Amino acid sequence: MSKPTKKQAEQQPSEQAQSTLTTQEYTRRSFLFTLANISGLVALGFGEAQAAQDSTATPGNEPATPKTPAPAAVSPKDGLKFAPAKPFSYKSLIARAEEMAKNPYQAPPSPAADAIKTINYDASGKIKFNPQYALWGKSGSVYPITFRPLGEYFPKSVAMNVVEGDQARMIEYRPDYFTMPEDSPLRQVPAGQSGISGFWVQRSRRIGDWTKSEPWATFQGASYFRAISRQGQVGMSARGIAINTGLPQGEEFPDFRAFWFEPAANEGDPVVVYALLDGPSITGAYRFELRFDGDTEMVIEKHLFIRKTIDQLGIAPLTSMFWYSETPNSHLRGWRPEVHDSDTLVGWRSDNEHFCRPLTNPPSLAYSAFVDEHPRGYGLLQRDRDPSHYLDGVGYEKRPSVWVEPIVDSKGNNNWGKGSVTLIEIPTNDETFDNIVAFWQIKGPALAGTALQFKYRLYWTEHEPFFPRDQLARAVALRAGPGGNFGGSRPANTVKLVIEWDSQLFQGHQPKDAVFTITSSAGKTDNVQIDWVAGTPRWLTQFDLFVDSDEPVELNGVLTLNGEVISETWLYQFHRQSFVQMMA
Repeated sequence: MSKPTKKQAEQQPSEQAQSTLTTQEYTRRSFLFTLANISGLVALGFGEAQAAQDSTATPGNEPATPKTPAPAAVSPKDGLKFAPAKPFSYKSLIARAEEMAKNPYQAPPSPAADAIKTINYDASGKIKFNPQYALWGKSGSVYPITFRPLGEYFPKSVAMNVVEGDQARMIEYRPDYFTMPEDSPLRQVPAGQSGISGFWVQRSRRIGDWTKSEPWATFQGASYFRAISRQGQVGMSARGIAINTGLPQGEEFPDFRAFWFEPAANEGDPVVVYALLDGPSITGAYRFELRFDGDTEMVIEKHLFIRKTIDQLGIAPLTSMFWYSETPNSHLRGWRPEVHDSDTLVGWRSDNEHFCRPLTNPPSLAYSAFVDEHPRGYGLLQRDRDPSHYLDGVGYEKRPSVWVEPIVDSKGNNNWGKGSVTLIEIPTNDETFDNIVAFWQIKGPALAGTALQFKYRLYWTEHEPFFPRDQLARAVALRAGPGGNFGGSRPANTVKLVIEWDSQLFQGHQPKDAVFTITSSAGKTDNVQIDWVAGTPRWLTQFDLFVDSDEPVELNGVLTLNGEVISETWLYQFHRQSFVQMMA
């Protein structure tokens, strides 16, 4: 199997995925898309014939007997071929998802499966969407939409529809939507079925040549989607839902089976996208409002219907990559100082506490839950923006941070209730592995036959929105070394942890005036000190941690000045195995 390098992967917004998954092998590709392709469906008990059902079948219903197709409309403006219009509304989509949940799951269509799985990275690079067929490429919405082909890692076709008032027309697939070699396996998609697996939202056609720019939002593979910030790069992903992530029974990856598009008349207006989610345990109707002004903002509303009881249901999931940072890790290191798409989980609790949790690459799968009720928000951030900390052309310093803001109206509708911000960290030894997942986990299982509704906003941006920089210091780095003091003895099983803080609040104060309070779930902390970071206006706090067990240790620290809290709460899950080489 051809495996793209990180450099290759960064040359296109879409990610690629392995087709197999074991308990110990969560790769960037397999973690994202396993169970989102044929082999994953077979592993769940669905036959390949079922997975390759006719793409003209209504999702969730039995495949229809082939019929002579009705005459299709052809748009003179964009060259796409359309099926006849049918009634459509978000209300009807919700009803459709609810009805689907009452019936057995049927896998999405995967046409010409044997041929499509030969479209590896190299072969997919030879397949290009022809911009003359872009939806709204010349008129209509200010943001053209282009489509993505099927391939080894995206074998399921997805229906695309255009909304016109209270009607919608499906885009009918034609091979000439793509330029490709005459022997391309994509040409083996049977007539009447679709070779489209996803879509890109492009830059405004009123500003320069949009065909030469990268898209600002992409949807492809299971329920995954990505967007850019003002830094101009994609990085981490979001997705529609997370089911049983990291649990022994294996994760389920539902699919967006169909999309519907409404145009944006002007820059700054939203591109409205509706989506139908379907999986063995769940269905859902989604409404996205996508806005772009350099940063990307998405308002997402979803109605979920539980087909089978789900042990762990994750709302507003974020997925990222963290290999290593400035924090020493005895068994993981490359030639570059740091390699990660995100470096920090942050949260804003209902009691107004802001917390940060530096990410780790643990020795074994790690689970953390930050219990709350009615959270104000959480996110995965790329706080380190210094290019010299990465030293390559990939541009990790430009990766977007993503913040989740729950939206609850004045009547309490869409209230997120009790649950936890959950963080899953999976061991990896390479940057091609996506190994970080964060989501809101509802309390208890989601029971079969129940319905849930959520609404939230995603900010794809450089910095964390809503953080009170004039009131709280931010933890921006974590370093480590042997415990004890220079020139003295080094105590056994002890490591020194040093946190770097950034804040305008430090002006006019001395570190000796502040207090750093640190607690641990196990072991012992002592030798606490606060000082300047030499040559900067920043402070550092350092302490020794004695640990003689391999069980994870939860750490909790905060800075105070004159009895007032002046920092976010610093949290960390310490794994002794990662630091053992520097512990005496």
